[in-house]
Amino acid sequence: MYGTRRWQPTSFDTTSQADNNNMTGNHRPETSTDDNTAPAPFPLFLLASLLLYALLYPLLSWTVFSEDDSHLMRVAMDYAGWQHFFVPEIYRELSAANYTPIPLVVYKTLVSWFGMSTDAFLVFMIVAMSLVSALAATLTGQITRSRMAAWAVILLIFSSMSMHTLITRFYTMHYLIGGIFALAALVVIFRRNPTTCSPWLPAVLLLLALISKEVYLVLPPLVGLYALYHRNVRLAIGAGVALALYLVLRTWMLGMSVDIGGESSYFAGFWGISGAAWASFIGWYLQTRMFILAAVVLALFLNTRRTLMLLPLALVFAAPGLAVSHGIVEHTLHGDRIFFAFDCALAIVAVIAIAQSAYFQRFAKPLPMLGLLALFLMVHVFNNASYRTQTEQMADFRITRFLLDNLADLEGATLFVPMNFIQGDLMRVHDALGQPPIFITQNCIAALGAAEGELTMFNGNGELITREDLTANCIPASIDPVVDIAPRYNNGLLQWQLQFPDGFNGGVLFVDRAFAVPIPAFSQQLVKPAPGERYQLFANNGVNWWFSEVAPMEIITD
Repeated sequence: MYGTRRWQPTSFDTTSQADNNNMTGNHRPETSTDDNTAPAPFPLFLLASLLLYALLYPLLSWTVFSEDDSHLMRVAMDYAGWQHFFVPEIYRELSAANYTPIPLVVYKTLVSWFGMSTDAFLVFMIVAMSLVSALAATLTGQITRSRMAAWAVILLIFSSMSMHTLITRFYTMHYLIGGIFALAALVVIFRRNPTTCSPWLPAVLLLLALISKEVYLVLPPLVGLYALYHRNVRLAIGAGVALALYLVLRTWMLGMSVDIGGESSYFAGFWGISGAAWASFIGWYLQTRMFILAAVVLALFLNTRRTLMLLPLALVFAAPGLAVSHGIVEHTLHGDRIFFAFDCALAIVAVIAIAQSAYFQRFAKPLPMLGLLALFLMVHVFNNASYRTQTEQMADFRITRFLLDNLADLEGATLFVPMNFIQGDLMRVHDALGQPPIFITQNCIAALGAAEGELTMFNGNGELITREDLTANCIPASIDPVVDIAPRYNNGLLQWQLQFPDGFNGGVLFVDRAFAVPIPAFSQQLVKPAPGERYQLFANNGVNWWFSEVAPMEIITD
């Protein structure tokens, strides 16, 4: 059960004296000449992964930009690419909590080359996911010396039932890009003698992984420990330098704050997660990663000792996900990406452990794997159909779909959108591309001032309405709110304090990005407004609406 004649110990195996010799670098296993066990080259794994994920393209090509995509595109287009890496005041227009500038280069490139094309972004995400898959397979093949184990990892990662949201939410690309660099670093380290591996390329790849997404912070310490075990001090120093450089850059760009999603520090929100939230998260994770978890359970049964030795290496990748409570409390929105590195690590560990068993050698054949592939594809078809049905009912999706489909016919047009529309930055991206301007607004009074034939209107469900409908629900009101704190950006905090007359509720409308925050009092660490950012105060009590004059936001950066 713990091995066969085909198993050749590697520097990752610690279960025998031969393994100990390997770990000290005294022996480098030869590649098997058996077609079933010889690791395939990376290009073959990449080609197979590209073909595999290309099968998802027809299922996902209906998607549009969502949530943060328009903001990322706007920040990327407004500045030169290098400025996002080294100019704090510019980068903070993207994030006040995470230093992840690399995706901005991708956004800028894709938008500059292809315009606001969701197809271009979808293809990029499929290619990025394919690279993760191929690199994970290459790493597994190097460790196990088994080609079938490498194929098994490709299938197991593909089995995640969150794959459709991970790929279609383009703003999650930094997790995939970081995974590419992290896995590439490990591939470089494990393909060489661990005692003599040069530190330079792994260090560069580790740094690139960190500035893609800080969830990979756990990797440099692991690499450092591995290097020290093999007495490769240079590699350990290289990993340490990569981590130190990232921390210096992060501190320079964001300051000392560790505010993550409104939490005052790492793990601050963890202790306040309710039992019901934990139960919902655990149920969701068991359901959406059932095949990966089944492989872990099988590994524990077939090769308990090795699995228990390797499992902590995967579990540490879950720690960054626990640092932000929204990954658990709002797992359907954030769990797909926050636990992506953990999912991949679990899949790799499970296959490495299982691959040493006689059962794997007996049953890991092409036909059973093709059967699993067919099963996973059916699961993806079902999941995507359900996800698409839910998503297409959202107002934000409907309006964004209309906008993208009709950009060529909207020159000089005004779009009135509901308060729950969050993709107003698309008009700024459209303008940055040198296209005829369009105006998106939630100000119904301003919208009604547009000329006949130049106004397109949507209700709260994202459905087209007539000018008569809008007029009936937009009666100008005259009120005198108390402004205790006018909207301002005060050293990282976005703030305002407003008091409206009884019966009225309101907040702040960011005119240039058509983004409304219907909250009268607000103070939170958020992204820095763009230079010259303008706002309006607004209030309503049903059909009666009031809007203030447009004013520039005060930006305080002492």
